[in-house]
Amino acid sequence: MPHLTITFVHAPLLQRDQSDGALFGPLWAYTLSAHVPAPWVSSIVDCLQRDPSTIGPSQVFAFSGTNQDLESIRSIHAQLKYKYPLATFILGGPITWSLQQEGKLGLVDFFEHLFVLDGEETLPLFLRHFEQGTQGSLPQVIRGDRFQLRRAQPIRFDLYRASGGGYYGATIEVSRGCPFLCEFCDVRVLPGNNESNNKEPGLIVHELGEYFAAGVTQFVFVCDNFIGDIAWARACVDAILAWQENTGATISIFTWATINIAKLADLMTKMRRAGFSVLHIGIESVNHNALLETAKVQNRVALKPAVLTIQSFGFIVTPGFIFGFDSDGPDLFAATRDFIVETGLVGGDPSFLMAMPGTPLWDRMKRTRRLVEPEADATSRRKIATNIRYLLDERFLARGFVGFIKDLTSTRTQWARFRNHVTSLIESESFVANGGHGGGPRRPLTRFLRLQLANRSTRRTLWLRSAYLLRRPTRALAVAAGWLLTERLSRRGRDLSLHLHLWIYFWTSVGLRYRGLKEQDLALHSVDPGFDVATLLERGTREVDVLAERLSHGDKKPELQLRHTNEGLRRLVASATAPAHSSTEKVRADPSS
Repeated sequence: MPHLTITFVHAPLLQRDQSDGALFGPLWAYTLSAHVPAPWVSSIVDCLQRDPSTIGPSQVFAFSGTNQDLESIRSIHAQLKYKYPLATFILGGPITWSLQQEGKLGLVDFFEHLFVLDGEETLPLFLRHFEQGTQGSLPQVIRGDRFQLRRAQPIRFDLYRASGGGYYGATIEVSRGCPFLCEFCDVRVLPGNNESNNKEPGLIVHELGEYFAAGVTQFVFVCDNFIGDIAWARACVDAILAWQENTGATISIFTWATINIAKLADLMTKMRRAGFSVLHIGIESVNHNALLETAKVQNRVALKPAVLTIQSFGFIVTPGFIFGFDSDGPDLFAATRDFIVETGLVGGDPSFLMAMPGTPLWDRMKRTRRLVEPEADATSRRKIATNIRYLLDERFLARGFVGFIKDLTSTRTQWARFRNHVTSLIESESFVANGGHGGGPRRPLTRFLRLQLANRSTRRTLWLRSAYLLRRPTRALAVAAGWLLTERLSRRGRDLSLHLHLWIYFWTSVGLRYRGLKEQDLALHSVDPGFDVATLLERGTREVDVLAERLSHGDKKPELQLRHTNEGLRRLVASATAPAHSSTEKVRADPSS
């Protein structure tokens, strides 16, 4: 049988110069290519690395992406369709699930077939139909079942080696799903995603070994929550430690976790020894009622001690912070800034609450008529655009965010957060020095700089970073002071060079992203005058139907999430309707006016 060809096209909106020189390969393409049956021949094109006009012919072109990639996908699809009109074009990934939840799949109906949810089984099925010429019998929308990662195949390292030299590091998918029920999170609404779905530790170690043999030392472990299944996380870390003992490999790992990892001292110790360096943790808010309102129950702990405990082991925590919860008050910006400085968090880029299609938050916003259609050209004209009408006044939120970013990126605040970060580690008895920085603490920086200098657009980004720091002498002095401080500590066995590098990286990234930020750069909206917050406690028809369906399948988690959300909203309503305060005046008024 003659060879058939499929080309995986990675077409993100993100431009190479916006990636800051720290590119990682398209994991989705490497993953799915491992499931392509014979006699198909696969190829992968990353449009961040290669001009789409150079893409050769193929029987099938497979695209993936998120909603923000729609215009880029549309543009590259048009180019290839013009060149290869007889080819078949298919699309999958988060974009198809999200658009289906919104009822907007028509926006991408120029693809012959749309794949919704996991594609490890539906893609081979489609390709076998294609071989037989019966793909026309398949529906345009092909929905997959939840794929069990224990059945995952090793990625196609032959395809990776063809272009891997241009990437800063590598990504390994280790698990899918999260046991928690955050109201705003679209992870928890995917079918079966509240249950454990983990890759076998042996396969993870195999992929680490293949990448390491190719010279990779910087890894992102892709997951929704590395400690969602704690027993599996322990087994995974133990397998990595055994592999390192056998090979002598040192690596650095970034991954996602939840703040309850602070209770797992033994696991954190092993993770540091295995090379885990950076943890992204969704703190979301320092307002405990906002955490209750959004059912972020795992965060209802003493947040500051928890963050300090995690950092004391040597981890760099990159926090997620969200503004715009219904329970937010006029102190949200100041309280968040104080928390960041006091805990010494060196990373993070706060954002505004968005309602993701299919989530309970989306249902609640739709029921209360608080969903906003994004502006057609919001991406090009606004630096921030959201789809929610907030209870707090839009002018206050815009003005407060501009002030927050100005304060956050000031030399005073940046030096205070880094000094506090380092100070908390000097005498820490939990600190694990062998963090596995992947070939030495300076190797990641050396590779980062080499990749920055290798490309015209990233050279420009490197110049902009340098200019940002040199434009104001106080910034350069703060960086010099940070370098001297970390050098002094390194002689005491506390190597914090990676902490220094990432502090500078995050500082310049946020500073450049929001340089010249003005209130009119934010497309925010608030509720109309007279909005009755008591309606927040009502339950819509869709919410009732979804809850009933989940309960009929024995899933009681949505009911638990709703219970927490309603408790937070009841507290909000009780506060907003207290005597001498009308509900609208209390929650919507501009606190600074």
